[in-house]
Amino acid sequence: MRVRYLGMAAILGLLLAAGAARAQDLHVAAAANLQKVFTQAIVPAFEKQQRTKVVVTFGSTKLLAKQVEQGLPADVFVSADTSTVDSLLKSGVLVAGTQETYAIGRLVIWSRADAPNHPAKIQDLSDPKYAKIAIANPDLAPYGAAAKLSLTNTYTTVTGRLVQAENIGQALQYAQSGNADVALTALSLVIDDKKDPYVIVPDWLHSPIAQSAALVKRDAVNPKARAFLTFLVSPAAKPIWKKYGYLAPSVVKAKK
Repeated sequence: MRVRYLGMAAILGLLLAAGAARAQDLHVAAAANLQKVFTQAIVPAFEKQQRTKVVVTFGSTKLLAKQVEQGLPADVFVSADTSTVDSLLKSGVLVAGTQETYAIGRLVIWSRADAPNHPAKIQDLSDPKYAKIAIANPDLAPYGAAAKLSLTNTYTTVTGRLVQAENIGQALQYAQSGNADVALTALSLVIDDKKDPYVIVPDWLHSPIAQSAALVKRDAVNPKARAFLTFLVSPAAKPIWKKYGYLAPSVVKAKK
């Protein structure tokens, strides 16, 4: 009986240790446009540097913000804009003084290589031959808002032909699956696509897609959370952002 008791105690100890280790994993809530750059480069590089595991939840910026407000277990909130972070800072959900603008996103029009038509510019979408145009919901996703503004500023008429997705990744999936003729999506999600054509939407057609992040206010602060924020704007991360098509915040400021 004593041997069995010791065995159970050992198993319980291992389970508790595993639970404690999971509790120390860094949990990040990140905008959908970051899925490829995070999973392929940013997170692996940070995990190697800090020897910690990062668990990322991806989604549209506004929906993620609501989930964080409602208690989503996240140590860092990484947005596709700055206004959502500002709002969460004002409401006390995020930690004051921790906001960092880490990159400027870019918008593209993507189509499958085997699609019958490929737009050369955003104005081409006025042609009814593009019967279904996928964009992220402008009320939920900053890239969707940028797409809507770009269409408006070029007087591109797409009435009744927009297919709204929950986030920028889903918008791309609509076009990839053939459920849409084209998708207005993030450059970072398609920049390594050597087969399917895409065209960059001129930056001046919409407000800069400045993306920022901040720490989430929690009872117990993960010691790696601030290190993750620092890494996003570190010299080590700059070539990664550039490789995936993002502009540096300093570049946009210089243009102004």
